[in-house]
Amino acid sequence: MSMIPNILSEWPAEGLESVVRCPVCESTSRKKAHEDLRDYAFGAAPGSWTLWICADCSCGYLDPRPNKASIALAYSEYYTHHQSAVAPPESRLARLRRRIAEAYLNEKYDAAYPDALPGGFHIAQFFPRSRAFLDIYYARQLPRATVGGGRLLDVGCGNGAFVQFASRWGWVAEGIDPDPVAVAAAQSAGANVTQASLDDLPRRGGTFEHVIVSHVLEHVHDPVRLLRQCFELLVPGGRLWLQTPNMESLGHKVFGRAWRGLEPPRHLVLFNQGSLHYQLRGAGFEAIRFLLHPGVSEYMWSQSRMIARKSKSAPDSFSSGLLSTSVGRRMAEIYALLRPARSEFLTCVAFRPAAT
Repeated sequence: MSMIPNILSEWPAEGLESVVRCPVCESTSRKKAHEDLRDYAFGAAPGSWTLWICADCSCGYLDPRPNKASIALAYSEYYTHHQSAVAPPESRLARLRRRIAEAYLNEKYDAAYPDALPGGFHIAQFFPRSRAFLDIYYARQLPRATVGGGRLLDVGCGNGAFVQFASRWGWVAEGIDPDPVAVAAAQSAGANVTQASLDDLPRRGGTFEHVIVSHVLEHVHDPVRLLRQCFELLVPGGRLWLQTPNMESLGHKVFGRAWRGLEPPRHLVLFNQGSLHYQLRGAGFEAIRFLLHPGVSEYMWSQSRMIARKSKSAPDSFSSGLLSTSVGRRMAEIYALLRPARSEFLTCVAFRPAAT
């Protein structure tokens, strides 16, 4: 898809809304983080955007931002609409790594990748970080269902790939997504997916043992309300699995306005670990635990470097310039192990209290 027409055009004025209070804590105290942000990640959305940082909770948010009536414009040429696009050629090393990963997933999770490397599962045992990345990326630490299964909901499920995995893993799984194109792709692949939002679901009494919210929280206008809705959907003792970009990540500090996690204007609100923990507690969750997701820095560094080239954004200091290299990516992985609160993604599980 071409990037040039959209990033040089502007968002329709009637489709904008002002954000006078932080969408997370409602504070009016703030400072400007970045100006003139554009969709260099996908070239799918027009407009120039300003990101603010709340002075009280340190979350980031766009102001102005697309309103609910116009936000679909940001997804009209999104990657979920191009599932049939031809992937770029793989290097020999990349293909080998992919086939080993697919062999691991086939063996551990009953996946059915046809190009998996014979014996690749045993090779994967020598790469614990890669296995940990796959466990989170593919299975999201979901246990195999017991006899009779249990109900699982994937909120913002996109093409339904995780819904299909959970179904094979024994769960009674379903997904919802507001994007009609993504839903059509999921349904054509056989996934139990409905075009809907959380507002369309009954929540009284709890329905699901597991609710998955993977890279959805940053896309919604009222993320605090979404957390409360997820709590209501869970049965007592039910589990929420959530992942979202981390506003206070090392990648954001290094790449600034070129950080891949910004993705304007689809990412409306960006959390940090402290604020997310606080809001989860406020929604009623307990036993909140943040998890490491090894391997994420490699993806975020490569994507952020690409955006930096396209937007002609250079790191603002010598140390940031050094860290933005491939060497910095490896250092970031080690740094995330030592300081999880600065990892690229916030990955956590939280539970609705069991009935007493």
